[in-house]
Amino acid sequence: MRGGARGPARAALLALLPFGLHAAARAVDAAVGLLLHTSLDLPDLVPRALALLAPADLAGDVGAALGLGLAAWAGAALVAGRGRLDAPALDAASPVFLPLLLRPALTLLALGLLWLWPAYPYGFTLPVALTQDWAPAQDLAAGAALLAGLGGLARPAARAAWRPAWSPRAWEVGLAAFLLFALTAPEAARRWDGHPGNEPKYLRMAVALGHFGSLDVERAQAPMEQLGTLPVSQIARRASVGAAQWLARAAARLAGGPEAFDPAAIRARPDAHLTVRGPDGGAYHVLAPGPALLLAPALRLDRALNQALGRPGRVTVAVLLWNLMAALVVALTWSLSRAGGAPGPAAGLAAAAVALSPPLLLYARQFYPEVPAAAILAGALLALRGQRFERVLPVAGLGLALACLPWLHQKYLPLWAVLTLAAAVVAVERLAPVRLLAWLLAPQALALLGSLALNLALTGSPRPDALFRALGRSGVGLETLGQGLLGLLLDARYGLVPFAPWLLLAASGLALGEPRARWLRWALPAPMAYYVTVAAAENWTGSISNLGRFLLPVVPVLAAFAAVALDRLWRSSGGLTLALALAGWSAACARLLWLDPAAANDSGVLLARSIFADGHVYLPNLLLRSWSEASGALPAQLLTWGLVVVALILAARRASAGRSGSAWRALVALVAVPLALALLLERWPGGRQAARHPGLPLAGGGRVLLPAGCLPTDAEAACRAGVLELVVRSREPLDALLVSLQADEGPPAAPVSVPLRPFASGLVGRRGSRESLAAGRLELARPARLKVGR
Repeated sequence: MRGGARGPARAALLALLPFGLHAAARAVDAAVGLLLHTSLDLPDLVPRALALLAPADLAGDVGAALGLGLAAWAGAALVAGRGRLDAPALDAASPVFLPLLLRPALTLLALGLLWLWPAYPYGFTLPVALTQDWAPAQDLAAGAALLAGLGGLARPAARAAWRPAWSPRAWEVGLAAFLLFALTAPEAARRWDGHPGNEPKYLRMAVALGHFGSLDVERAQAPMEQLGTLPVSQIARRASVGAAQWLARAAARLAGGPEAFDPAAIRARPDAHLTVRGPDGGAYHVLAPGPALLLAPALRLDRALNQALGRPGRVTVAVLLWNLMAALVVALTWSLSRAGGAPGPAAGLAAAAVALSPPLLLYARQFYPEVPAAAILAGALLALRGQRFERVLPVAGLGLALACLPWLHQKYLPLWAVLTLAAAVVAVERLAPVRLLAWLLAPQALALLGSLALNLALTGSPRPDALFRALGRSGVGLETLGQGLLGLLLDARYGLVPFAPWLLLAASGLALGEPRARWLRWALPAPMAYYVTVAAAENWTGSISNLGRFLLPVVPVLAAFAAVALDRLWRSSGGLTLALALAGWSAACARLLWLDPAAANDSGVLLARSIFADGHVYLPNLLLRSWSEASGALPAQLLTWGLVVVALILAARRASAGRSGSAWRALVALVAVPLALALLLERWPGGRQAARHPGLPLAGGGRVLLPAGCLPTDAEAACRAGVLELVVRSREPLDALLVSLQADEGPPAAPVSVPLRPFASGLVGRRGSRESLAAGRLELARPARLKVGR
């Protein structure tokens, strides 16, 4: 053993001391947090915080932590000794628990800062925040290092010989994802009125198509259960005749030369939001009809079920259809990762990350074109890699899938062009027969002519952007391209990476140069063409949409690169620590966004909840009309994120070479680097001038502090069911708090008097103000809105 065996006392101290110090640090953090929430400007904040700690309670917490540590030490020793609990095994297991010292270290740093600067922003805000409302970040990092250290106790030979007994197949991964999406979809998603934004437009288009074979949404204003329907055969007949007529007209118009694309030929006029009045009458949404075509059969089934069961306004089958397509994206992510050289476990974790984090987690139940587009892009890349161009059916399937892209949305035209060109080049390179080449390219020609004919029918011009020009918009432009290129990834409100940081591993996988992933690097022009297109959009944020909507089609490709990096990282305890920490932070953000639809739509809502640290200090704000509006800190913020990416790439390289060190050392680097960069960023003045004090005001100048399960507004707070630990600060000691509850349904409940236990009184600030602190407990059987009185 390196450095010789430790003595029994030293080994026990090394194992158990982190547990005791961790428990003591949590108690100190809680006491400091209470005083930081008061309105007092205490010069002796640290001594007063320590005085709040009850010796008996602190001794009990430390004792319980030491008991847990003893059991954990024995379990880790059994793993290290392969079932034997001897002195060498206990000695080897002792350093595994060093990551628990992270909280005591940060607590000491925060106490020192508060001793020197007791007023906000404390000289350095981030360490204080990491001991308070941002504490889950450090706990997840320490937990990642602890798990990696436990995994490293197994002998290298045993780990090398281990092979999973079962590796899933793509359809099994997809089935698991489908069950996940179907079972977790909220009840609101199964109702017509539970779909905001542009979703009702796609639903109205689908009803018009499925009921009448028309895109005229004026005919689909009533609930679908009240509308009559035409027979499917009659709709098919109408559609085929009309399509043939308009294809002929489009071909004749195009034969006239470039004059056919003159913007002056557009005769449609704005009618409502994203709706135009056609040249021959009728109201048409400017959205491409592809998603509506997919939804039309599902909505006819929903209509029949609703009428049979007497429950109008349900879209259950339509939601299950979108769940199925989202599951297909997850399955294709697994296949992309495997094709990129990642082993089964790494590919499975990458697929799970796609399924359980934004954006797919949020869009698996929302009717937007990004979900089918992601499936088509991933499936096309896989098909081009393995396509031999020997049989008609696979080639025709690829051709039809590519031909769907122009019909999903106009923004997919550049992606469609790049994929079509790549497919043609690959087919010629692999000596495809002419008839197979025709099966590949004929659908593309028909799709292009069909989309031009549709624009001609609805606007009078075949231009691809005719519908948007009819609204007076251009759709894309170069004015904000730079902001979009960076903002889609890093923006504080609409950037995906800060709230799904596992995607940072994609940069490491791309930079590693894994030979088996060479074809993935060759496939990058297609997703890059799409990325540049949406970055150039006038509303690159996605307008009214959840986080990362426009990035969703490229996420499976990024996940495949992340799987390549993951295969390298978990070869060492240090690399595994990094991967687990990023995964843990992503899971925590995904949970917060899942629980709060407003934050999922604009993550600035989530940042605004932070009590001490201002997230806008560390994340760039790129929602700018021009670069002249940028803050002075923006260059430093972008440079900082660039350094983070470089550090991750270097860490992946060290891990692949087996030089990343222990989990404890990786944890130190994982915390020290962000702290150093945050210290640099905090030198620029931020928008926040004081810490937030979440809670409800109390008559007489006090305040009721609420737990994390409550979202306060000006006069009330929405609280989840469970036990609420309330902390009351007031000028005079209180022995009870009057609480009024109002459930979402039903009459208001009678006011409840909550007994309070005073635990600190006579707190005196520099200006002579006095405050007292008391605690109370309230149990809620169901979610309710809470108001407080005296």
